[in-house]
Amino acid sequence: MRKFFAARQGVVLTFLLSVSGLAACGSKEEALPPDAQGMTVEVDFRPVHRCSRISPNIIVTNAPRGTAYFEVRLMEQEPVERLLGGGTWSHDGSGQIPEGGLTKLYSGPCPPAGKERRYVYAVSAMPFGGGQPLSVRTAEIFVEGK
Repeated sequence: MRKFFAARQGVVLTFLLSVSGLAACGSKEEALPPDAQGMTVEVDFRPVHRCSRISPNIIVTNAPRGTAYFEVRLMEQEPVERLLGGGTWSHDGSGQIPEGGLTKLYSGPCPPAGKERRYVYAVSAMPFGGGQPLSVRTAEIFVEGK
């Protein structure tokens, strides 16, 4: 069992903001609330998740107050950045998005045989009613094609 820990990815955050239309909301950067700065993400990616519609178990710790649900996006980073899908999961206080929980257009990493690719799980803590994320964190994994 391998666990991958959160890493900030400016490119991922820019991508998420531009996709959601939030990049044009203001020209200055807004600071995250103090309780949003400690959020972390772990992805328990196993061989069964490769080339599968079964999403891995994802653990989110220290989600900010006011988080109603998590939005998860899986992106392939190479050879070009592309969205592979994701989904949403209601925040019940446990911080766990269980294995297989992401069903909305989710397609797991599936690199070509003999090639290793970099993938990023971007997790946004979202307030009730949507809007701007309270916090965004990423977990990066490397997957080798079989």
